[in-house]
Amino acid sequence: IRSWFWTFYTDPREATYLNQPQGEGPLTDSGGSNVSSRTSIITSVIIVVIVFGSVGGILLLTNPYEPSRVAVVVMEPGFGDLSYADQLYKGLMELSGDISVQYIFPDYPSTAAEAQSTLEQLAASGQYVLIIAVGFQMVSSVSAIANEYPNQQFAIIDGYVDAPNVVSTTFKVEQASFLAGVLAAFVANNETGRIGIMGSIETDPDVADMIDGFIQGVKEANATHNLNVELLDPLYIGSYNNTELATTYTTSLFISQQASIIFAPVRASMKGVRIGMDIANRTFLYLQDRKPLVIAAGGDQDYLGNPDPAIAVGPSWIPISVVPHTDIAAYQILNATLWGDFPGGEHYVYDLANGGVNITDFTFSNTYISPEIRNIVWSYYDDIVNGVITVDT
Repeated sequence: IRSWFWTFYTDPREATYLNQPQGEGPLTDSGGSNVSSRTSIITSVIIVVIVFGSVGGILLLTNPYEPSRVAVVVMEPGFGDLSYADQLYKGLMELSGDISVQYIFPDYPSTAAEAQSTLEQLAASGQYVLIIAVGFQMVSSVSAIANEYPNQQFAIIDGYVDAPNVVSTTFKVEQASFLAGVLAAFVANNETGRIGIMGSIETDPDVADMIDGFIQGVKEANATHNLNVELLDPLYIGSYNNTELATTYTTSLFISQQASIIFAPVRASMKGVRIGMDIANRTFLYLQDRKPLVIAAGGDQDYLGNPDPAIAVGPSWIPISVVPHTDIAAYQILNATLWGDFPGGEHYVYDLANGGVNITDFTFSNTYISPEIRNIVWSYYDDIVNGVITVDT
């Protein structure tokens, strides 16, 4: 038995969800900002999700029962980022088949100070079996509040905090990005020979690691397989959610700079990349037989390159995505915590070897990415897992 209850508080708003197969979770308003104030937990809470698993559903029928409360704090742009947050949301929902849980989603903090204030209010209430903070930007805030509230259990996704009441997770995204670089080199070698890179924020360490790994993969394939490719200088949008600028950069990279393929760890700005791919495709129809190919990162975004993103039918202009599996991390930590085995003080490192990071499996691109190229990419996967190749950042 699985039931869903959506409860709105003193700042009601319309609940909006991504209308796509892999995208799930509440979104902000169309302008990308949060509507309600952050004056208190009650006024700032967007939504409460109560998910009853098979056991919880039976308990609900027989006696009063309230599932354990878990607070999930996500920095702007929050859910709908087409990346880390949405991937994590999948893990939270996957747990619902096993255990009953009540999720509390406060408004998205935009600064470290706001994040710390939100975490402090949540911890002070004493109502949550676990507080999950998502994003490296919240490391200092979690560290401060965890020290102030030693009996409160915390998890930091994509960051490390050295405290006995915090479980930390980090992701070796550079390993999966290396594979993406190998693929890009072979694709570009068969076309214009040019490879574009477009990131969200240059100072974001995850973006830096992904781009580092990607460049190493391109150079390795170029040298080892005697290819002839050129890396264009990286462009940075300066935001996690700027559709207009992402559209402009994507169009320019494909048309003006003649990129064959673009690596785009840009999070919610991927919406603009999709528009740019469509503009480039219409231009290519008149100029030459080219596809506006983009390698996505942060979540499984392959569907965004399909002719209709809402329908899982390719071929997709996004041959693969680089995915740090925040969903696996969230599921593992929360499952252990709710069964009374909170892994406080642990630091979980996710990589290719344990499946915590990876590329997608060419589901929508196997019609135009040849078996030979796919086999080469997976051979590099084996080399990294077996320690033959070390990807540095």
